[in-house]
Amino acid sequence: MMLRDKLQILLISALLGCTFSICAQAPATKKIQPAAIKTLNSTKAPLSNASSTEPLAVPERVRLVRNPELYSTTVDLLSQGVPARNAAYAKALVQVINQLTGQTNAGSNAVVRGALANAPKWVNNTQQSNGSSDSEGNTLVGGTQVLKASLKVSFDPNPVDSLIAAAGYSYWTGERPKPLLWLSIDDGRGPRLITAKQLNVIKSLADRGQQRGIRFLVPQGTPQELAALQSVVNLDGKALAGFNARYQNNTMLIGKIYRSVSGWSAWWSLWQDGVELTRWPITEPDARGVIASGADNTANFFAKRDGGRLNAGRSGIVMMEIVSVDSLADYARAMTYLQTHASIRSVEVMIATPGTLGLQVDLRSGVNAFRGLMRSSNTLQPLGASTVTLPAAMPVEGTETLPPNVQVIERFALKN
Repeated sequence: MMLRDKLQILLISALLGCTFSICAQAPATKKIQPAAIKTLNSTKAPLSNASSTEPLAVPERVRLVRNPELYSTTVDLLSQGVPARNAAYAKALVQVINQLTGQTNAGSNAVVRGALANAPKWVNNTQQSNGSSDSEGNTLVGGTQVLKASLKVSFDPNPVDSLIAAAGYSYWTGERPKPLLWLSIDDGRGPRLITAKQLNVIKSLADRGQQRGIRFLVPQGTPQELAALQSVVNLDGKALAGFNARYQNNTMLIGKIYRSVSGWSAWWSLWQDGVELTRWPITEPDARGVIASGADNTANFFAKRDGGRLNAGRSGIVMMEIVSVDSLADYARAMTYLQTHASIRSVEVMIATPGTLGLQVDLRSGVNAFRGLMRSSNTLQPLGASTVTLPAAMPVEGTETLPPNVQVIERFALKN
């Protein structure tokens, strides 16, 4: 019996057993440049319309744009071996997803976890830097230098956007405000205004903002600004609006932090265009956690308000054809891959012939997102969609003839 005949019998047998930032207009006063928090990249990347093959949807409230900087992040590199670098790439990909969506736990998403093995293939470029420090930034531990390497990783935006859509996350537009931070801290000796001269005090807020994809600015600390300390303590955004406008900025985060019975407490107030957007209190034992909370709730607010869905395409039942299935091993590899993919609920074989599989796939994510992920997979290569017109069903006597049944079939090739 010929191999193709044997394969056809096996596939038919399997078939029988089988059942998816804006600036405010400044008054005519001297323009002052705010100080950027040093732990953040102060270079503003040009913003452009998304050019992904999976286009960004455009919500009514905000235009979704890409900021190339948000597709890069820096992670620790534990060694120079391939496993350590791949682990660093996977960690960097999770951080980039968090930056682009405003999430904090993208690594717990099943679709994201399933894609982490692809992280090395999505890397556009890397830049390594070496330094001697411990986790607290000290250069010596017991008199001995500690080598610490960091790796800046930049990813290809196209598969990353597809992953965001497949994971069901909103895309936080890359055109984001840069709030000017008006912060007073009272450690028991009276409140003081944090300015560009005390950036180390707010390092936890800067670091958290970087993780969440939002950058903060701080005032220079002019005599007039120092004299406005009481307005900061009162969270009086209207009184601070004139100072904010001198920095050509329409967004500010006002906070007051002070010692309390339970450790450290704070009140935060977020303002934009002269309006208070939200206000919240927090108490924690550690002052650094209280300071960092300003970045968290700011990111949460803007990510929710300015986020939008990417064009993931239709989800649910999709007809799919896979070609280059030329052996029983090919069939098993294709089916195992689809049945275990996090974007797919179920797979049903409709037809199996030598060289081709016809499937009905139930997609959790949209077909555009799934197709985008497959471009960088080791298993399936997208071939595009085709349209098939099936004959109309025979009408029941006395009823009108039904129109032809037009179906869209997503076509893929099994990679060798």
